[in-house]
Amino acid sequence: MPATIPIYPDWPESAADLVPLPLCPGPKLAPFDFQGPQEIDFLNYLGGGLHSHVLKVRIKGQDYALKLFRFPFEDDWFGPGDDERYNRTRNKTSAFAAYSDPFNSECRAFGRLKEAGHEDLAIPCYGYVLLDEQHERKLQDKFELDLNGNCEAWQAGDDDMRGLYPGERSGKPPPIRCIVKKLAKLECGIEGHTMRVSKKGKALYLGSGRVKPKVGNFSVANARKILRATIRLHQLGIFHVDIRREQFLDNKFCDLSTAITVPHFLTNTELNPRLNAKEIALMEREIFLIVMCDYWAFEIMVSDDICKEPVQTSKLTEMVPVFPRRAHYQMEFADRPYNLRRTARREQHRHHVYALADPRKFDWKAFAAVKPGMVAKQRRKVKLPTRPERWYLDCTPEDAAYLNKPHLAHRDLDWFATEEGLIYPSHRYREPRDKKIKELEEREKKYASQD
Repeated sequence: MPATIPIYPDWPESAADLVPLPLCPGPKLAPFDFQGPQEIDFLNYLGGGLHSHVLKVRIKGQDYALKLFRFPFEDDWFGPGDDERYNRTRNKTSAFAAYSDPFNSECRAFGRLKEAGHEDLAIPCYGYVLLDEQHERKLQDKFELDLNGNCEAWQAGDDDMRGLYPGERSGKPPPIRCIVKKLAKLECGIEGHTMRVSKKGKALYLGSGRVKPKVGNFSVANARKILRATIRLHQLGIFHVDIRREQFLDNKFCDLSTAITVPHFLTNTELNPRLNAKEIALMEREIFLIVMCDYWAFEIMVSDDICKEPVQTSKLTEMVPVFPRRAHYQMEFADRPYNLRRTARREQHRHHVYALADPRKFDWKAFAAVKPGMVAKQRRKVKLPTRPERWYLDCTPEDAAYLNKPHLAHRDLDWFATEEGLIYPSHRYREPRDKKIKELEEREKKYASQD
């Protein structure tokens, strides 16, 4: 990947500068079509989370949800972590940000749904917006939103993350990045990160909240629909989708800011031709672990739902398991191993674990001719198998036992980038960080001498 890709988009000087984003290989999201100059009425503050604020806005008489992205800490997203010594140059950070910054992650995931013709799996998304200076003033006059770091009260505003990477052309802090989505009907009292608004409209973080449904719980039909949608996202090369109750509006995914979308430095070895066999094996295992975390998160969401009021009357956890005849993610079953049924094929894989789909198999290069912003009639819908081929991970019985236990939001790898934009993995528990850094420096010197 070219190391010259900017970390954040610069201020556009004309409509020609509003190109589909992000600029790395893979799916992209087109800019929102204002059909003229940018005109947005900011109406109400709807809520916020770790990476963003959400407002109700009106554009040409139509109401939308506008998601405004913060300028996050680098260790809030998938990639550079907390290593201040090695990963913090502009080129290295840009290599990670192109794929994993929350705004770019969401653009890539919604871009994939659009190009593959499966927009029905998520809330409709209409494009991205870079707020101009006039609208930024209007926004802050009304809401005084803090856009640095994350929503944790003890961190917000302490660091000027927005000013850390000014535009290379303008020299100014980058514009506020937004995504326009359908304003969905809120069917349950979702609080997530609890917010309140001051007299002037300033959004203030109060602490982690809970989902408090106003009406009913998950029905078996809706839970099955969400599980099918999760598997289809995996088939489309989208995973790490942060499954929890507040993720769903109209029983569809509404937030894909943590999503990993193929191609990605985790999933596609062709993005770094210098990876060795050990590093490729580490990456395969990490992909499998993160895919499994999506399934565990689904079962947590379903099993938590039966504890809410009103009491769940259907046998939800029994009727909608991810893996039939396997343990559910509940404390009394947490240490119970999976038991595959003894068919001839499964007997061959009795020391293996499996996921319901392999995201790496999505042929992303087949969509090179699909341009962001194409109308639906110009795109072909990808036909997904109802029963995708299972992904059996080749591993030892000991590792299979480990992977069969819940590991929600768990990762085993650290990542290191070079000035060329090549990204390498390292096992955080088995390989000392200093040793890996020294190895990479020696390897890069070797390649430089060959060139």
